[in-house]
Amino acid sequence: MRIEKAYAGIEEGQIHLRRRSGAGRAVPLAMLHASPSSSRSLEGLMLAMGEARDLVAFDTPCNGHSCAPRASAPAIAEFADMLSRASCDLRIGRLALYGTHTGAHVAIEWALAEPDRVAGLVLDGVALLDDATRADFLARYAPRRAPDATGSQFHWAWHFIRDQMIFFPHFEKDAAHLRAGGDLDPRLLHDLTLEVLNNLEVYHLPYEAVFRHEVRSALARLDLPVLVLCDGSGALDPASEEVARLVKGARFAHGRDGPAAKAAAIDAFLEDIDAG
Repeated sequence: MRIEKAYAGIEEGQIHLRRRSGAGRAVPLAMLHASPSSSRSLEGLMLAMGEARDLVAFDTPCNGHSCAPRASAPAIAEFADMLSRASCDLRIGRLALYGTHTGAHVAIEWALAEPDRVAGLVLDGVALLDDATRADFLARYAPRRAPDATGSQFHWAWHFIRDQMIFFPHFEKDAAHLRAGGDLDPRLLHDLTLEVLNNLEVYHLPYEAVFRHEVRSALARLDLPVLVLCDGSGALDPASEEVARLVKGARFAHGRDGPAAKAAAIDAFLEDIDAG
């Protein structure tokens, strides 16, 4: 089954998406990516998923080819609301959500806002920050940028992505902050650099919304089936066990590294929801 590109219309503009039609009557799955990428980063997982259900991967507002929120400092709930309205424009009713990193935070707020509509939630990397780290990340993680007469944004964007591949956080460039499992993939480096440049003046807004998000209290309020994924080498994986403890009745799947392993865990989780 092939992946197609499309747009959904909302009041603020258009939300870009990728979708794959399913062969059965399973609950559709909306998929939300990490910053600063786009739905393109989810294509491998979409292709690895079983063919029973419709899949829709959205470009988060301020990423890919989606419009930005109107607010100058939007909260995570505003991103969730925009994507919910985009899914309504596509005439999607009851659905499940998959979110990774920024996408996980957006999915949490979407599930809280629409408990009668969201049937299940898959969380693949959640940022659990203490107050000091939150303040540090807000000040230093996603600096605001704009085009200038020297074109310095091109060189900056390449280094911004490269450093994320090597260090966490990327602005602490020393041995103590080397990423376990970091992968300096030239193609990925190229693609993500272009993603940042495409949204240079708004790319920071989803990051800042995540850093302000009171996610621990949000996780504790969830009341639906939840699967927490952990691949074992991601920058946010150390928090996965705490995420699972915070969510009442959550399932925890460890060692799910790569699209095939993640897809198998997600398919098994969603099959129980389809049967419910």
